Amino acid sequence: MTLDLLFNPELRLVDGTVIRNREDAVRFARAQELRPGIDERDEVLHRLERASRHEEIEGALNTFGAGSPDSK
Repeated sequence: MTLDLLFNPELRLVDGTVIRNREDAVRFARAQELRPGIDERDEVLHRLERASRHEEIEGALNTFGAGSPDSK
């Protein structure tokens, strides 16, 4: 069983993308990545991928939703 949290409410982006969970967030972040390892989006993506505990996943989703790895 995969531990995952849901965005509640779901995130609806201007381009029509809907982010409901970590898998959606990872898919979106990968699509936005210009060159791996050089910007904040890469840090957000890696944080989403590495998260394994409930608190880590929740923090990673909050970071994704806030748009900055330094957001809390």
